[in-house]
Amino acid sequence: MRPSTTILTSMEKFQPSPFQAAGWLPNGHFQSVFAALLMPVKSPNYRREILELPDGDIIAADWVDGDAEAPLVVLIHGMEGSSQSRYAKLLMNECIQRGWQGVVLHMRSCGGLMNRRRKFYHAGSYEDIEYFVDKWLPAQGFNQQVFLLGVSLGGSQVAHYLAKGNATDRIKAAVIISAPFDLAAAADHMSKGFSRNYVVKFRNSLLEKYHQKSALIDDAEMGPKLAKAKTFWDLDNAGTAPLHGFRDAGHYYREMSAKTCLKDITVPTLYLASRDDPFVPEASMPHGSVGNITSLLTEKGGHVGFVDYYGKSWMVPTVFKFLTEL
Repeated sequence: MRPSTTILTSMEKFQPSPFQAAGWLPNGHFQSVFAALLMPVKSPNYRREILELPDGDIIAADWVDGDAEAPLVVLIHGMEGSSQSRYAKLLMNECIQRGWQGVVLHMRSCGGLMNRRRKFYHAGSYEDIEYFVDKWLPAQGFNQQVFLLGVSLGGSQVAHYLAKGNATDRIKAAVIISAPFDLAAAADHMSKGFSRNYVVKFRNSLLEKYHQKSALIDDAEMGPKLAKAKTFWDLDNAGTAPLHGFRDAGHYYREMSAKTCLKDITVPTLYLASRDDPFVPEASMPHGSVGNITSLLTEKGGHVGFVDYYGKSWMVPTVFKFLTEL
């Protein structure tokens, strides 16, 4: 079987193993669903900390402990994800195997912990990452190497932090997986074919959170609009934009698409994605090297899938190979 991996990189030291996609997962949808819902994976024994944020809000950080001097992997999950997402458990299990420390830093309202403030999160909100990496970790005495991973929407947040924060002071390298860097293009992509079914999952999750916080949100029209949403344009017009100060979804997409700041990323960063991603169109993915970003695009693999011929994750060893071969 011919390897399906194309690598376009200026980092000669990094040579990933070829990806032999599982033939029994014939397209990106099968890859995505199997990896998200069916792939067997052991849940790490997480240790939870609740972090008080400077603006009075709270988020959850779920830790796996390792050697005191070992590197620390900070993972930012995807939309409505958590430390219980299969990709998070896979990556944190690898930290455990290596004796590294790892933490899944949850977005506001995620991980089973409802936040206190009116807002939730969006693709360009990186302030909590910045606070955690730049202030909280040093205050707790963390001085070791830090690697930053971002998955899907979390990858967009990571890109914003790497470009606009003080990443060079703390972050040795980063990996961004299956992230949408052009939000409008991704929203259009998910408005077609089977991809529309994923919107229902996100809509139901966000609608439940709206009901939990309806008194605080104080917007009687938001709930009915979310309930009727059929596309990401609908979701973001109904919820994301008004909750976070944008005029509408178009304004949000223009202002918060990470494609505008990739050139400002100053640390070595791997962008890992599949050309058949049902969430992110290939045309919107960075190709070749963009500043300090190296793109690794596979022909198959879906959205955060990358299930190999044996039903195992090719993504995990590839991510850690990059981190250790810089």
